[in-house]
Amino acid sequence: MRLYIGKNHDEKDASVSVQSIFRLAGRNEDALTYALGFLLARDPALCAELVQLCGVKPTRSFKSDYTVHLQEVTDRHLGRRDIVIEAGKVRIVLEAKIRKAEPAAEQLLKYAEDTAKWENFTTGMVVSLTQVKLSPAVQEDVVSKLPHKPKVGFKAIQWHQVIDLVLRHEPSDGSEVSQFLFDEFVRYIRRDYDMGYYDAEIKIQDTNPENAKVFQEGWLQLTNYRIKSPLYVAPYFTGKNAGISMIARVVGAETVDLTEIPDTFGWVAREQVTDEQQQHWSRGWRMLRDLYSPSLQYVLFLDKPFHFRSSPLTKSAFNATKPNKQIPQQIPQGFSLRFDELLKAS
Repeated sequence: MRLYIGKNHDEKDASVSVQSIFRLAGRNEDALTYALGFLLARDPALCAELVQLCGVKPTRSFKSDYTVHLQEVTDRHLGRRDIVIEAGKVRIVLEAKIRKAEPAAEQLLKYAEDTAKWENFTTGMVVSLTQVKLSPAVQEDVVSKLPHKPKVGFKAIQWHQVIDLVLRHEPSDGSEVSQFLFDEFVRYIRRDYDMGYYDAEIKIQDTNPENAKVFQEGWLQLTNYRIKSPLYVAPYFTGKNAGISMIARVVGAETVDLTEIPDTFGWVAREQVTDEQQQHWSRGWRMLRDLYSPSLQYVLFLDKPFHFRSSPLTKSAFNATKPNKQIPQQIPQGFSLRFDELLKAS
C-alpha cells in the first residue's frame, strides 16, 4: 500500500508518496512547529535541552510539570506565537521561520511587551528560530528595545541546532514508539520537507597536514563554503595515512578577523563555552593566524574531535561500497554526507 498527497500519481505532475507520519501535518512553518511541539510535549528531557539551547537553565519543573502551547493567541494585536513553553516560573516564546525568512524586530518585541502574560514568571525569553542566521540588525534592534518590566531576554537560534538536539537525543522512556517518532521527525526534515539546507549533516573536505593539526589541536576548521550549515565535520586528511578517521561536532561558525585574538568566545557558540573549548580555540586561532595572511576567514568552531575509525577511510574504499553519493578525487567546496552514508561504509 502506498499513500500519496496531492494529484493522482498517474498524472505527469505526480505526487510524492508520504515518507513520514509528520508529513500528514503539511510542509509549511506551522506543520514543522506542530511536529516539534509534539516531540517536546512527549519528551521532558528533550524539552529541557531545547530550553537550555534558548539560554535558560531548566528547572525541575521541566521533568515533572510543563506545558507546550502551539499557535497561542491572547490578544489579536499582539500576534500569534508559534511555540510557548511554560514550567514553574519560566516562560519561553519561540517564533519560527523557514527558508530565507526571518521575523521582524517589531514582531518579536510584541511578544515581549505582552505584560499580562509575563507578570507571573520570573524568567522570560523570546526566541527566534530560523533556518538562516538572524541578521545582526534585527538582533541589535530587539535587544536595545526589550522592556525592563517585565524583564524578558532574547535569543536567536537556528533549525539545524534543533535537529542536532534530536539526532543526539535518546528518548527519555527508551520505548520503541518514542524512538520511531524521533526517527520520523528526522526523516520529515530530510525527505518530506523542503529544507535542503540541512543536507550538510557531515561536511567533508580535503585537509592538508597543517590544517589537520589545527583541527586536532585547535578544534577549528577553515572553510570557504558558508551556504549550508553542517552539524559535524569529518576532514579528509591528505598526505601520509590519507582518509577520514576523525569527526567533530560544529558548535558555531563565523567570519572572523584573525589579527585580533578575543578574550572569550561566547559570541560564536550556540551554547555555553567550556574552559576546554576556550583553550583549544585560542590555540587554533593563533595557528590559523600564522598560516594565513588574509585577516578575514570563515571558521567552523568545533567540539572535541574524536576517532571513529582505527584506520582511515579512503575515497576508493568508500566509493567501493557503492553509496548513492560518491566522494570525488578532488572534493569540492560544500561537499557533505549524511550520517547513514558515512557509517554504512565504516
